[in-house]
Amino acid sequence: MQMRFDDKVVVVTGAGRGLGREHALQFAARGAKVVVNDLGVESDGDGTDVSIAQTVVDEIANAGGTAVADTHSVADATGAAGVIDTALNSFGRIDVLVNNAGIITYGLFGDLNEDQWRRMQSVTVDGTFFMCRASWPVFRAQGSGAIVNITSNAGYVGCPQLSHYGTAKLAVAGLTKSLALEGEELGIRVNAIAPMAITRMNREAFFSTAERESEDWQAEIRNGQSPMGPAEIVSPTVLWLAHQSTTENGEIFSTSSGKVARIAFIVGEGWFDPNHTPEDLQEHAQKIRELGDYSEPKSVNDELSVIPALFG
Repeated sequence: MQMRFDDKVVVVTGAGRGLGREHALQFAARGAKVVVNDLGVESDGDGTDVSIAQTVVDEIANAGGTAVADTHSVADATGAAGVIDTALNSFGRIDVLVNNAGIITYGLFGDLNEDQWRRMQSVTVDGTFFMCRASWPVFRAQGSGAIVNITSNAGYVGCPQLSHYGTAKLAVAGLTKSLALEGEELGIRVNAIAPMAITRMNREAFFSTAERESEDWQAEIRNGQSPMGPAEIVSPTVLWLAHQSTTENGEIFSTSSGKVARIAFIVGEGWFDPNHTPEDLQEHAQKIRELGDYSEPKSVNDELSVIPALFG
């Protein structure tokens, strides 16, 4: 049975280009009423072009779908509330929030300045927080809602020149885990994806200026000649997590080039001695590093619950 979103209202932030645009188009193609939020900034957060969001709305309308443009900034409380107001004023409700808005800049840690750091946290972490907070009362009143956040392997694996970006994205993963626990009894599901795709935000790292201008890069990512696939292959994971029939909650999925896999934060079996010294840890470092019979805690209490048994 096809997953449909008829009569559902979906808010996608950063939906004017790249991944967000694909999410919006695919939701609309399956019957959703879509709020296309985009301020039209460049990849690094500079500038604005409020026509970008309307361009996607026009695409959706031309294909027979329903959408409305929104140009509020998600990086402050007022702007985030404005996005949700657009959904409520236009369609009367909101069923799905996709926190896709983001920026990216590159730089070695030693060269990063405070403005670069603050701007990244503002859009990535604050933006996700403000949007979740603005939609939460609506979801709670309805007794239902789905949130899909965007994290990154730059956070849980690390990536040179992206320490500020990775830090922000890992914070989003932590927020996702906590909100999923709080939202469960309210009927609110919260999950995240860690996407990898060639978009305008990262294509400079894979294709030369000449290739980008000739549009060859778009053909290459579709025939497997680049390390990442196109943006549209990521969107099915977002739609799956957003659909009312899906039960996943508090999960993070890697999605790229057709491969979708669950990401887990696990705790190794470890080594136990309540009276250990730093020297003991040095001696047992190999055992500490081994995962062994690892656990995958779903909450802080899950991890703490195993300690009493270790005392015998």
